[in-house]
Amino acid sequence: MIRGMAAASGDPGTSMVVERVLARGVDLRQYKENFLKRRLDIRLKARGISDYSQYARLLDSDPSEFHLLLATFSINVTEFFRDVDFYNAFYSHIIPDMHLEAGQGGIRVWSAGCASGEEAYTLAIMFAEAAESLAGFKGRIIATDFSSKAIEAARLGRYDAARLANVPEDILAKHFTRLPNGRHQVSERLRSMIDFDIGNLATMSAPQQVDAIFCRNVLMYFDKDMQLKILTKFHKSLKDGGYFILGQSEAVMGESSALFETVMPKERIYRKRRL
Repeated sequence: MIRGMAAASGDPGTSMVVERVLARGVDLRQYKENFLKRRLDIRLKARGISDYSQYARLLDSDPSEFHLLLATFSINVTEFFRDVDFYNAFYSHIIPDMHLEAGQGGIRVWSAGCASGEEAYTLAIMFAEAAESLAGFKGRIIATDFSSKAIEAARLGRYDAARLANVPEDILAKHFTRLPNGRHQVSERLRSMIDFDIGNLATMSAPQQVDAIFCRNVLMYFDKDMQLKILTKFHKSLKDGGYFILGQSEAVMGESSALFETVMPKERIYRKRRL
């Protein structure tokens, strides 16, 4: 019996699905049971299938379904400047501090679980604006996500107006072009600041010596053991004193408190501890 959620559910059909996916190099055991089932149920409903065992057999007969299933595990509920107060605090207090510590080498930020790119481009906007007021400022963003479909959309950089509701008009005019279909295209300047790539937080090699890591509203979907594994990976990825940012419904606690100290509790901004 596979350990973790599929085993704990007592549903042999769910275990069959997990085994099929694991055989292709993706481990779904890292996710909480309820989240796993909700994601699977999306695909069962889409394919008109009533049980997990039948869906497991579909994975064997239809190779395209594997990729569609993986896409459902990318959390794409996002927008530009999601949580405006947080971004104002990050821009005013954290970016200048990182700039001073980085010097002429510039700063590097990892957007871990970037979904369709809104967070990464929000960071790029802030970097572009910071470059106008901080002498010698340079910044790059590494943006990764589990879903190849999400990364494809992020690289394209075209967004509906609803995703841009928090973007001030002057910023929108400076960094976007309105397309004939009503969508907005991110400027080439912003796109050139970001390296998008596919990456599973549980298994990927992390970029090293980064100044900050954004992982907002992602870790909540993993079980506690996997959360600690990923947090340990983040700790090693950061420079000494580097910043770590979580979502508003998440917090550093328990064993992970030994890895990060709180800098701005309301904003969920932490800093790497020296071990």
